[in-house]
Amino acid sequence: MADQQMNALDALVSPYGVVSVTRRYRSQGWMADLHGCHAEGGSGRPGAGADHHSSEGGGRSYGDPARARLVAIAEAAERYSAYEPPTAEHRWATASGLDGPVADVTRLPRCSAGELANPDCPIVPFDPDAPIRWVQGLELVSSVRTWLPAVMSTYRLHPAVPAERFWYQLSTGFAVHHDPTEALVRAVLEVVERDAIALTWLQRIPLPPLPDIPVSPALEELLGASRRHFLRTLLFDATTDLGVPTVYCLQLSEHDRRVRHVVGCAAGRTLSAAAEKALAEALGVRGALYGDAAEPASFAAFASITDGARYMAAPRRADAFAFLHAAAEGPPRAEQPGLPADPRAALAVLLDRFSALGMPVYAVDRSHCELRSVGLSAFNVVIPDLMPMSLLPLAQFRAHPRLFQAPAAMGFTVHSEEGLNPWPQPFA
Repeated sequence: MADQQMNALDALVSPYGVVSVTRRYRSQGWMADLHGCHAEGGSGRPGAGADHHSSEGGGRSYGDPARARLVAIAEAAERYSAYEPPTAEHRWATASGLDGPVADVTRLPRCSAGELANPDCPIVPFDPDAPIRWVQGLELVSSVRTWLPAVMSTYRLHPAVPAERFWYQLSTGFAVHHDPTEALVRAVLEVVERDAIALTWLQRIPLPPLPDIPVSPALEELLGASRRHFLRTLLFDATTDLGVPTVYCLQLSEHDRRVRHVVGCAAGRTLSAAAEKALAEALGVRGALYGDAAEPASFAAFASITDGARYMAAPRRADAFAFLHAAAEGPPRAEQPGLPADPRAALAVLLDRFSALGMPVYAVDRSHCELRSVGLSAFNVVIPDLMPMSLLPLAQFRAHPRLFQAPAAMGFTVHSEEGLNPWPQPFA
């Protein structure tokens, strides 16, 4: 970790800054070298006091508490970038009323007729004739400035009209980094990760176990510490037809009466890097599920980002994970080439793959002046052809073509809508 990066991020911490305070903690009390840090959002965010959202961030690192703090501040900065600045320029218009290229709205993820028929479904179909807010982004494959619905480029934009409720706002595809290209790479990787999460769970894909890969000291320690505390860890190769190294982690505690199954997932430049991140994520989620929050009374009551993970962690729902336990017994597939370490080369490889599949990739620059002042770039990446990960059980976008085309391209059985997983998404 470069001192220059840490000093730049420290500049964001003040009582009235992007971050007001940071607090370190042990990510798991029984794992001394897994450090965690919480960055509390400051009061200087755009529109402070106008809504209940925060720009808090969290970071974990094996053996490096300073890096955990850096990651926490960077994540808080990423959350901050999701706010609309007071001077944000939106264009109120219908899809046909804009000047210049417009994103193809026919490619947007959509809920099925069955989902939309439920009166508690929070999503509505996209209406091309309804005026909504639009913002310009850059389509990265063609380098063409393109209009996107503003609600797709932030998860801090409250729908001003019902027509804007066609999209589920989540922190997917946001990234902050001192290198703009690296920020774009990380944003793309997160969209790929969420696509794999949704495909795996909804189609109940029997992912192959992880092949033999180089194991970093951190991953080895995380696996060993988990075993010593009676946690069984299953790591799966969740790499999709996109060819981006992705790992899905299922962790099982056989004798835990509250938190039996926990999942994590990550996409990275290598399977080893993705595995380390996915397992650290699963461990972090496990620790967050022992609070006193009550289980939602119904699917319509799901609101917190941890509701699905807490609901599905209950031992009585263990059978929902049977398709993954069965998959763990199958043969691994050969490891595929990873992504280059150089950000520009990595982005070029990613865009080549999306171009070959005919998938546009949009990026919206969300670098607020506070972030730019310390040398940080923030982007949100939107890839409409990929599956969104929804934490709302009643809005899973079950009519999106990707949900049925991707498993076929990957050589797996394709379930019709009636055969899709009925259980809530267990991620947090």
